[in-house]
Amino acid sequence: MDIYISTNMYVPMELENIFSLMEKLKDCDVGIELFVEWQDENFIKVIEKNMNKFKLYKSSLHGPYYSTEHSKKIGTKEYELSKKYFIKTLELSKKLNSKHIVYHHNNCKVTPGNRKDMLKHSTDNLIELTELAHKYGTDVVVENTGTVFNNNLLFNETQFIEMAKSIENNILIDIGHAFINRWDMHSVIKNLNNKITAYHLHNNYGTVDSHNRIKDGSLDIDKFFDLYEKYTPAADLIVEYGKNCNKDEEGIVEDIKNILELPSQL
Repeated sequence: MDIYISTNMYVPMELENIFSLMEKLKDCDVGIELFVEWQDENFIKVIEKNMNKFKLYKSSLHGPYYSTEHSKKIGTKEYELSKKYFIKTLELSKKLNSKHIVYHHNNCKVTPGNRKDMLKHSTDNLIELTELAHKYGTDVVVENTGTVFNNNLLFNETQFIEMAKSIENNILIDIGHAFINRWDMHSVIKNLNNKITAYHLHNNYGTVDSHNRIKDGSLDIDKFFDLYEKYTPAADLIVEYGKNCNKDEEGIVEDIKNILELPSQL
């Protein structure tokens, strides 16, 4: 089991601030999950400038999100751009020896009329990108993404469990997304315990996917950790806070140290 901090909380111009945070955690065995933003030249410049620094840490990668839509049909402009960004992510993964790359089936809105086609296209794309990832020596893990409030939820709880059991890929459970969509965390984790290899950790108050600190919200984080310890104690834990948290380095350090006190870490 590894612990990572996501760079989701930084805009590309602020990305180098991750090193200040990591310095405060220098006595802890914590890695970085890079939230890639190939659409932004500033991100590319920061990565190129700091490649050797990033190589000092364990790494995982969050697949492309901005300007990316894996539910678009092969041959479309959206598909071509998404694939281009994913290949750049694979190249970065090889340089950093990253543990996995996170995949979103979709980012755009879902309607009853387009869900079937979106699901087919994103499934086809997942198969293709997984095969590519194996050639680069890494794995693609599938995240439960989207919220009912944003109308971009491709899978409800039952559909996600069924999908997860049917594919070769392992699963990353985003507990904030599961909570805001009113999923039964116990059922999800129990049903998928042998498929779950990582979690995104953050909290919210049930209406906005705000990516707050783990104790800032209505999700019972202690109850989650009980489920984690019972069913998936070897799964990675990735602290994925929003940009509202990036100035609170002391608070983030406190959260990481609390995670390190879990029984599975002792």
